[in-house]
Amino acid sequence: MQSSYITSAQRAHQLPDLGAPEIAMVGRSNCGKSSLLNALTGRRNLARASSTPGRTQMVNFFAIDKPDGRLILADLPGFGFSASGREARRHWQELVTAYLKRPVLRQVLFLMDIRRSDPPGDEDLELLKFLVGGHTEILPVLTKADKLSAAAAKVQMRKFTAHLEAAGLTVPSVAVTSVLKQTGITDLRRTLGLGD
Repeated sequence: MQSSYITSAQRAHQLPDLGAPEIAMVGRSNCGKSSLLNALTGRRNLARASSTPGRTQMVNFFAIDKPDGRLILADLPGFGFSASGREARRHWQELVTAYLKRPVLRQVLFLMDIRRSDPPGDEDLELLKFLVGGHTEILPVLTKADKLSAAAAKVQMRKFTAHLEAAGLTVPSVAVTSVLKQTGITDLRRTLGLGD
């Protein structure tokens, strides 16, 4: 499997036609999207991870070339960063909404820091409801599981799933990952069709 950065889009009209199915990664700022993308591709610095929330302002596209064809991973701008003004939020909404309507979109990974999953915030649930209402498969991914014990992480996952059910949201499964400890990374690669 080979991976590479392709291009970025800052505006809806710049979203490229890459001729391959796409998997999107969406979530709050600083939830670990770039780090997880690097872990999934086995490239430490393919996507630039930052400790500063709200750094990603564009949709960044990465190609995964496998023996059976190409797959695109799209890293979407994070949402919910309090320092983002009204204009930044409007830009996020327009860009991400346009992206999520793309017919090539095969799956959406909805990332959330596991420590913030009980309960998920109103913005998280609002976006999840929007995603579940579409025709694309949604996979919630609870990140940074190394911040909790294994037992506590399992409890958080069950509570998160219960919150989704209480909100009327049904998802096939919830993944729990830690980039630092590589927890759940191999299983997630298999789920996405990226191999081991």
